[in-house]
Amino acid sequence: MSDPAGSSPSGDSVKTFSRPPEEPLLARVRTWTDVMPWLRLVRVARLAGAPVWLFLVAMVDLVWRLGLNWLTVTFADAPEAASGRTQALLIQESMPKVDPWQTSTTLSDLVWWLSGRGPSFSLPWQSFSFSMMPPEVLLWTVVLWTPVVMVLLRLGVLLTAGRDLPGFVETWKIVGQRLKSAVVISVLPGVCALPFVLFLWLGDGLATGERKHWEWAYALAPLAIPAALIVGLLMAGAKAAIPFGLAALVSQEKADAMDCLSRGYEVTFRRLPQLFLLLVPAGVLVGILSFAWSWVAEAASSSMGNPVWQAFLARVPILVGVTVGWAMVGGVYLLLRQFAGGQEVEDVWDGPKRAPLNVPSVKRDA
Repeated sequence: MSDPAGSSPSGDSVKTFSRPPEEPLLARVRTWTDVMPWLRLVRVARLAGAPVWLFLVAMVDLVWRLGLNWLTVTFADAPEAASGRTQALLIQESMPKVDPWQTSTTLSDLVWWLSGRGPSFSLPWQSFSFSMMPPEVLLWTVVLWTPVVMVLLRLGVLLTAGRDLPGFVETWKIVGQRLKSAVVISVLPGVCALPFVLFLWLGDGLATGERKHWEWAYALAPLAIPAALIVGLLMAGAKAAIPFGLAALVSQEKADAMDCLSRGYEVTFRRLPQLFLLLVPAGVLVGILSFAWSWVAEAASSSMGNPVWQAFLARVPILVGVTVGWAMVGGVYLLLRQFAGGQEVEDVWDGPKRAPLNVPSVKRDA
């Protein structure tokens, strides 16, 4: 009688193992977004056709432009107003020489310059050059645009995470509850850099006064150079860390200003190559949408002769660029967060849970 299968002549059983088939290279890839995460940003392009949010940005843009016109006239009549301050608001340039992360208006001017469809007549809501932005204009811009930017950041976060567009009132409630933290995030980098700036100012006055004291310059160099580098890192990193911090503020349930700002600096410095790689497709998408709407606006304005109506139509590609551009910042933050800490893109706070409706039970009589 033959031995049973799997047994050796000595009586010990022999275990056989079947070799699993080789897995394909992309077997663990669920979707194309796992290979190319930037494809998630394509969903943000939905805002280019969202009339509610575009109308919101248009109204804020109109109020902002009218406020700029009033500030220009008011402060230009003051005796202490220099001619350079007035010209900085009135002279239009072909390309804005300002940082595109500072305010949403600079991003709109940048998109407007890229589209090459600027109006040729002077109206209060045209693009201005902010190379010498006065403090009152900067304050008006930040106060008016910061809540809108937070709204757009939340829309970009939700769309990148695969959610639908939220409700208008619900979104503003979330933003209104976190405005105080947004102010802290915006001011904190400057507050942290202030002691180093004061030290550099005092040291510079001591080393390079009316009489140059070279011995003090060499003595303070080991302290002044690191202090200047710290100031540079804080303020240069704040250009991206503040928008990313605001995106973190509106994307998580328990938001802390310090934690959100640290997340902004983390995704900026720890994943700097990924940041530049993600900005390329985001910028391409914004440019395509702005160009498309500029053609639509040009075709629409050709059928009317009123310059005011033409001016409003000419602002349409800018409004689309502002809306989609700031929403892209929220989407880029989610992708950078995944690269930096491994947190899934879908891990986003959907908003406060609605209380269940107390529906009375219906009892049937026997």
